[in-house]
Amino acid sequence: MYGKLYRNVLLPLFDGVVKRRHTMSHWRDVEQSQWLSREQLEDRQLQALRALVEHAQQTCPYYAEEWGAQGLNATQLRSLQDFTAWPLLTREMIRCHREKMRTTNTLKRISKATGGSSGEPLRFDLDSGSNDRRTAMMYRGYGWAGGAPGTKQLHIWGTAVGDVPKWKRFKMNLHRAFDRHLVLSCFEFTPERMRQNLDRMNGYRAEVIVAYTNSLYDFALFLKRESLVPVSPRSIIVGAEKLHDFQRTLIEEVFRAPVFETYGSREFMLIGAECDKHTGLHLSMENLLVEVLDEDGSPTPAGQEGNVVITDLFNYGMPFVRYVSGDRAIAGFETCSCGRGLPLLKKVVGRSVEILTAPDGRRVSGLFIPHLMKEFPAVRRFQVVQQELDLIDVKLVVEGSLADADRELMLSELRRFMGTDVHFNLQFMDHIPLTAAGKMKVVVNAIGSRQSDHNRELVHGGV
Repeated sequence: MYGKLYRNVLLPLFDGVVKRRHTMSHWRDVEQSQWLSREQLEDRQLQALRALVEHAQQTCPYYAEEWGAQGLNATQLRSLQDFTAWPLLTREMIRCHREKMRTTNTLKRISKATGGSSGEPLRFDLDSGSNDRRTAMMYRGYGWAGGAPGTKQLHIWGTAVGDVPKWKRFKMNLHRAFDRHLVLSCFEFTPERMRQNLDRMNGYRAEVIVAYTNSLYDFALFLKRESLVPVSPRSIIVGAEKLHDFQRTLIEEVFRAPVFETYGSREFMLIGAECDKHTGLHLSMENLLVEVLDEDGSPTPAGQEGNVVITDLFNYGMPFVRYVSGDRAIAGFETCSCGRGLPLLKKVVGRSVEILTAPDGRRVSGLFIPHLMKEFPAVRRFQVVQQELDLIDVKLVVEGSLADADRELMLSELRRFMGTDVHFNLQFMDHIPLTAAGKMKVVVNAIGSRQSDHNRELVHGGV
């Protein structure tokens, strides 16, 4: 009853009248457009792309200079294939040219930050209209999993860094009550806290669980090991990290509900999501242009792994044009038997972050580290290496120096979630070496390999 009231009356009133947003109209539009043919969707995508490139060329100094120097002009963009001539955009380019990338038009901009699974924090902007569109995409994608706005949801997710003022905490709690969301911090999963969370979960009886992939998997391992039984939700939505088949198997076994994988980022929100066919991730095609490219910037052959490159078709405040996201995926955009024209991204790879283990038994999602580091503008690159249960190296490349207050906040938050028995060794470095494959691992648990082997054995019926 409340779900229908929320979707049809309360949310439209709050979002459209109070906040003057256009999220609801965008949501209605994409619920219809998902059933268009691939050709119709690609035509819409091309029109939106041409408008974005023209806007960026005319109002964003960075793009005007870069594209002009390469002899590129929006009038040359007659097909999606023509777009391969446009240059790629990297995180370092955004750091160096953020102000010049902003439009000179008068638009309400929203400032965002991401820690990033690459270990390099990023600050960027988007306009409010773009934010409305990406929220609509989330509503649709979660709706495929039975998690549309108004459903009673339990979130096992990241929480705010630092001491949250009472007024702000009250506002967050009020908003969550309005949305019917109960949020449990995935950064505080001690064995005792897991038992408490199970009691809260069973008492709350959520229709849908929304969770960090590894945190929910770790919770499922604990429940199975302790022979504890959770109340079964209608469905489970996981994101923020790659979902592996063995994880899906265990989570569905323990919670007795189907798992729906999502793929997103701070820069773009929901990039792709599973429908009930579970054959891949339907891309948010009306909002984003997703490419999979090889190291030379050419389209990767179907079935082979490449770099994910994304263009936000409606961020006019600070356009992201052919942005190299840092993610890897298997190329080849297939069609789903569900009938939607939205292409399927078959598989995203390389988005898993390791778990940190504390002396008291708690296991903390490695996603806590980028979640924390985004709060410190001076940090340019970071890596955390757990050497022992009570010893963690925190490697930092900073611009200038890290203020004493920032250093204390960083350490206090690390101790809050990992425990006071852990020693954190802050190491300030000129650079952090990449792996042999040229990648950055932001969290390395040097003592976790034996536990991973044990977990896989448990999934397959051992122990």
